[in-house]
Amino acid sequence: MTPSIRAYLLINLLLSVTLITSIAIIGNLFLEHKDIQTQLDSQLLRSALQIQALFSDGMQNRNISLVQKNISDSMKPEVQLNKASQQLIKASKNYHDKMSFQLWDENGKLILHSKATPTVPLSDGKTGLSTRWINSESWRVMTTFNKQNQLTLMVAERSDFRQELENQLTQDSIFIMLLTYPFLGVMIWIIVGRGLAILRKVAEEVSHRKPNYLEPVNVEVVPTEIEPLVRELNHLFSRLKGAFEREKRFAADAAHELRTPLAAISSQVQVALHAESMSEIKNAMEKVLKGVDRSTHVVQQLLTMSRMVPDAGLEKPHPVNLQKQAAEIIMSLVPLAIEKNIEVGLETDESQPITILGNGTSIGILIRNLVDNAIRYTPEGGEVTVKIEYDKNQRKALLRVIDTGPGIPEELRERVFERFFRVVGTNTKGSGLGLSIAAQIVKLHKAKLELHTPESGSGLEVRVYFE
Repeated sequence: MTPSIRAYLLINLLLSVTLITSIAIIGNLFLEHKDIQTQLDSQLLRSALQIQALFSDGMQNRNISLVQKNISDSMKPEVQLNKASQQLIKASKNYHDKMSFQLWDENGKLILHSKATPTVPLSDGKTGLSTRWINSESWRVMTTFNKQNQLTLMVAERSDFRQELENQLTQDSIFIMLLTYPFLGVMIWIIVGRGLAILRKVAEEVSHRKPNYLEPVNVEVVPTEIEPLVRELNHLFSRLKGAFEREKRFAADAAHELRTPLAAISSQVQVALHAESMSEIKNAMEKVLKGVDRSTHVVQQLLTMSRMVPDAGLEKPHPVNLQKQAAEIIMSLVPLAIEKNIEVGLETDESQPITILGNGTSIGILIRNLVDNAIRYTPEGGEVTVKIEYDKNQRKALLRVIDTGPGIPEELRERVFERFFRVVGTNTKGSGLGLSIAAQIVKLHKAKLELHTPESGSGLEVRVYFE
C-alpha cells in the first residue's frame, strides 16, 4: 500500500492527542485529589459551624421530637419547593444518604441526627477533623463542641462519596475527550489537506511541463518544509538541461568538425577510384587513412568533453600518484614524439611521492592532452619537459608541462580554452579541444590552470595547481 502523508499525520496526531490527554487526565486526577479533599473538608467545617450556630441557645425551649421529625421529612418529595429545587433534591439523593450529622448533649445522649445516620457516635468526641470506620464504612468527620450549652456536633461524610466524585470527574473528562475526537479528526484532516495542497500544485506544475522545458520551479511560493525538495528538483532540472545541451552540442560539434575530414576522405576515394597507377592509389589511401585518424581523434575528444560535467563535482575521489600517472602517459606518447624527433622528459623527486585526491582517469586525460598538445605544437628536434613538484609558496601540488614550440601570445591565452579555437598560423593538425578539455578537468578537481612563458623566453609553460 502506498503510504499517505495525510493519513500518517491524522493517525499519529490522534494518537499523540490521546497520549497527552490521558497523561493530563491522570495528572489532573492526582492534583485534584488534594483540592477535592480540601474543599470537602472545608464544606464539612462550614456545615458544622452553621448547624452549631442554630443550636447555640440550647435545647431547653425546643420540641426535640418535632425538630427531629422536620429533619427527617426535609428530603421528602412533598416538601414545598420549586420544580428546579425538587429536581436538585432527586439528583442529590445519593449524596444525602452519605452525609450525616449527630448532636450529643453533655450526658452522651443523642439529641438530633440526620436521616439514616448510624446510632453510634461518628467520632471519639475530639474536636477537629478525623477519619473513622463505622459499620465497615469509612467516614470523614468534623467534630465541634459548644462550651455554653455543652453540645457536641458531629458532621460526617462517607469517604466513598469523595472517591465517586473524583471518578465522576475523570469519566466526564474521558467522555468529553471521546466526544471531541470526531471533530478533532475532521479538523486535522482538513488542515493537513490544505497544508499539503501546495504539493499538489507543485506536482501539477511539473506534470504539465513540456519535455524540453527544464526551467526551475519558483521556490518563493512553496512552504519552508518542502523547499529543500523543490531545490533538489530544480538542481535535477539543471543537470538534465546541461545534459541535453551537451548532447545537442556534441551532435552539432560532430557535424561541424567531421564535415571537412569526411569530405576529404570522399575526395581521396574518388581519386583512388580513377587513379591509373598504384602510386596514385597508395598516395590517395594514405590521405584517406590520415583523414580517418583525424576523425577518430575528433570523435574521441568530443566524447571526452561530453562526459565532463564540471558542476557535478567528483564522485568518490581517491588518491592519485601524479608521478606514476605522468610516467605512464608519457610512455604511451613516446611513439608520437619519436615521429617528430622530440625529446620528452619527466623531472620529479621519486623519493617524495606527490599524491592528490581526484579521479585517476580524468587526471590521465588531463596529462595526456597537455603533453599531446606540447608534442604537436613543438617543431621537430624540440623538447617537452614534464615537471611534478610541491609548490612550497602556495602549498599545493604542481604539474608543469614545458615545450619549445611557438607559444601562445598573451592576448590569446584566455581564448585558447574555448572549444575549437586554434591560434592562426600554426600548421599543426588538431581539433582545438585539448585545452578546453583540460580546463574542464581542472575545474572538476577545483584546481587552477595557468599559462606562462618559460624562463628560456620561448615556447609555452602550462601550470596546474592541485589542492
